[in-house]
Amino acid sequence: MKVKGLLILIAILILLILASFIGSYNSHLVSIHYLIAKADIKLSYLLGITFLLGFLMCLLAFIPYILRLKWQITMLNRKNKKLLQRNTDS
Repeated sequence: MKVKGLLILIAILILLILASFIGSYNSHLVSIHYLIAKADIKLSYLLGITFLLGFLMCLLAFIPYILRLKWQITMLNRKNKKLLQRNTDS
C-alpha cells in the first residue's frame, strides 16, 4: 500500500514538473490589480502562484478532517484491542 502511494506521489511530481516546463513558455505580461497596488507579472508566474495558493487553501481546509479521521481510527483501534483482550480472557 505504501509503494502505491509513493508511485502516485512520483507521478504527480512528474506531472507538475512537466506542467511547469510547459507553463514557462507563457511569457506574456499580465496586469494584476490589487486593492492597493498594480503589478505586471508573467502569466506563468501568475498561474504557478494561484495554483500554489489553491493547493495550500485546500490543504488547510482538509487538515482538520484528516486529523479527526485519524483520531477516530486511533479510538476504534483502542476499543478493538480492549474487546479482543476481553474475549481472550474469557
